[in-house]
Amino acid sequence: MALRTIYILRWREVKRFFRKKARLFGSIGQPLLMIFAFGAGFSWMFEATGQEDYFTFVVAGVVAVNTMMSSFGSGFELIRDKEFWFIKEYLVAPVKRIHLMIGKTLWWASIGMFQGGILLFICSFLWLSIDWLSNILLVLLFMLGIAVLFSAFSMIFASLVPDFQWFQIVNSFLIMPLMMLSWAFYPLQTAAPWMQIVAKCNPLAYGVDGIRRALTGESYFSIGIDFLFLWILLIVMLLIWACCFKRMKVEG
Repeated sequence: MALRTIYILRWREVKRFFRKKARLFGSIGQPLLMIFAFGAGFSWMFEATGQEDYFTFVVAGVVAVNTMMSSFGSGFELIRDKEFWFIKEYLVAPVKRIHLMIGKTLWWASIGMFQGGILLFICSFLWLSIDWLSNILLVLLFMLGIAVLFSAFSMIFASLVPDFQWFQIVNSFLIMPLMMLSWAFYPLQTAAPWMQIVAKCNPLAYGVDGIRRALTGESYFSIGIDFLFLWILLIVMLLIWACCFKRMKVEG
């Protein structure tokens, strides 16, 4: 029963996702443009610090950011389900809410990994110096950690706010700081001391660091710290999301 519930929820989201082909192409085209824009604009600054290949450096950051932003879509879908009353249908269904929660979280996490994986696959052909196949398990573990963490994080806020307007306000104050205050686009060693402190409190920074270690062999933190911090916070977020989903009420 549990697996059937999770499968049905995932299949519903699969059909909805592939019906919107524009969203799929946009989720790949936008980060590719970001890589070219940052790579062309800042490569000379990167090389001036003694580094060699800024394109390879920024690919890891954009893959992590794209995985995070794709996973944030779970919050938008939950808000839409609440506004169009579909959420009432499965909240009153005779199944355990934990199974519903797992189904929605895993699906949106898989969307984030799918889009991040396509982006990484394309970049591996554009920049032959990226050798991610030799460390594919490490890349997938960090992508999974980012995807599940921010999928749960997004749905926690979506379960607490009443409508799209409130969610977009919260979203705008979260995504940009998380993205810019990680070291996705610049070396953390050259950042201001206060930015280094903030980055150490940013969960995305550990995901970026882990993926960059797998792709280039370079990292700011150790691989053990990256993995431990990201997955401990992931477990905490899942527990909070489970409590929020359990308390969610059907209105109307």
